Amino acid sequence: MTWRTEIRFRSAFPDDAAYEGDVVDVQPGNNIAETLKAALEELDYRVSDPIDGGDHGWELDIWQGRQRIWLQISVLDAEECYLITNFKTFWLWSKWDVFRTFLRDLQRILEADSRFRRIGWFQSGGSAGARKPAAGPFDP
Repeated sequence: MTWRTEIRFRSAFPDDAAYEGDVVDVQPGNNIAETLKAALEELDYRVSDPIDGGDHGWELDIWQGRQRIWLQISVLDAEECYLITNFKTFWLWSKWDVFRTFLRDLQRILEADSRFRRIGWFQSGGSAGARKPAAGPFDP
């Protein structure tokens, strides 16, 4: 089974970056992180407040029991946004079914919110422009 943990999408969220003149002082995407946090909490995940990842965007730490998942949102512009997930639980304690369920939950969250558009899933480390995106995290 192929696992796709990186997502490219278009966003209908307003630009929430903070600017100092023409320079971005705080990256956009906090509103996307807050939206994902609320949706995941409704599904009984424990989710950190959005963490400012500097030039990389915004991060969330997500837990299901003792299993930890990391998520990063990077907004280049409304037409090019990226979301990356990673299972951070130590491999001896990992329950991969938790990460599999998380990816399916994330897919449902994104598809249910019309502000996420043209969602494409890619394998970790893959180039978003090199291959045709899949419709979901486990689709062929």
